[in-house]
Amino acid sequence: MNPIAKLLYAYRKHNKLTQKELGEALSVYDEEFKSVNTVTLSRWENSTTSPGLQKKKKLLYFLLAHDCLQCQECRSTIRECYENLYDSLQKIFTDNYQYIIGNLPEQKRDEYYFHVLGKNDPYREYVEHTVDIEKASNVPGYYIVSPKKLEQWCRYPSSFALICERKKQHLGHFVMLKLKINVAEDIVYHRRSELSLEEEDFCAINTKGTYYVHALYGCNPKIAALLNVEAYLHLFDCMETVDNVIIFSSRTDGMLLTKDYGIKEVASGKDETYGFEWHGMLSPVEDILFSDTVLKLVF
Repeated sequence: MNPIAKLLYAYRKHNKLTQKELGEALSVYDEEFKSVNTVTLSRWENSTTSPGLQKKKKLLYFLLAHDCLQCQECRSTIRECYENLYDSLQKIFTDNYQYIIGNLPEQKRDEYYFHVLGKNDPYREYVEHTVDIEKASNVPGYYIVSPKKLEQWCRYPSSFALICERKKQHLGHFVMLKLKINVAEDIVYHRRSELSLEEEDFCAINTKGTYYVHALYGCNPKIAALLNVEAYLHLFDCMETVDNVIIFSSRTDGMLLTKDYGIKEVASGKDETYGFEWHGMLSPVEDILFSDTVLKLVF
C-alpha cells in the first residue's frame, strides 16, 4: 500500500467510518472532493489508483484538520515518509545546489554522527565552528552572535540545534529556534534584527510558537540531506505546537534553497546599515511538510 492508501484506511478504521461517510465528509470539506464516491475511495485505499497532487495535498490537510495524528498508525505512516526523504533529497541537492553547498568525498551514511549543539559540553567546540561558518556566509560585520550567545539559544528546550560531524570534523549544522509568534513576525518583516534575541523571545516546548531557521550549512549534498530529514522529522513531531516556519536571509542565493519547498517570501528590502538585499519568508508548518516537492517524493 502506498502512504495515502495506508492513511485513508487507518483513519477510517480509527474513527469507525464507512467509505461512504468519509466521502461525504470530504465533499463537505472541499469542492474538489464533490465527485469522490465509495468507488474512488476504494481504489485509493487499495492503491489501484492514487489522487492527483492537489487532491493529495488537500486530503492531507483534511486528515490533519480532523485529528488524524490522534491515530498512532496515521502518525507513524506520515513520519515514515519523512524518514524516506533522504535519498531523494540528496539527489536533488547534488543536481541543483552543487554551486551553493560545498562538496567533500562521501562516506557511508552510518559513519556520520549527530550531536545536539550547546547541550553537551564535549560538543561545545562545534558552536564556535557554527559561528565562524555563519559569519563567513553573511555580509562582513553583520553576524554579531557570539559562541556564548548561540550556545545559550541552543540550550533552550524548544530549540532544534544539530551538528553533523565525522572524526571530529564539523560537516554541517541546522539550528531552528522556537520564538513567540509576534517576535517571529517582527524578524521576518525586518522590524527587528534576528540577532537580537533574548530569553523572553523564546517559546516553551508546549507553547504555540514559530520556528525560525537561524543557521543551515552542509558541506556536501549528503550532509545537507541528512540534516534536512532530521528537521522535517522534528517539525512533524512538534507540529501541534508550531504555527509557522520563518527564514530571514541576507543572501539572494539562499532563495534557491527554499524554492519548491513550501517557503513563501512575504517581505523584502534593503538593509539601511549594511546595504544587503534581505528576504523574509514565512509559511505555515503544514505547507512545508506537504509542499509539492515533498508530496512528489514520498507520498
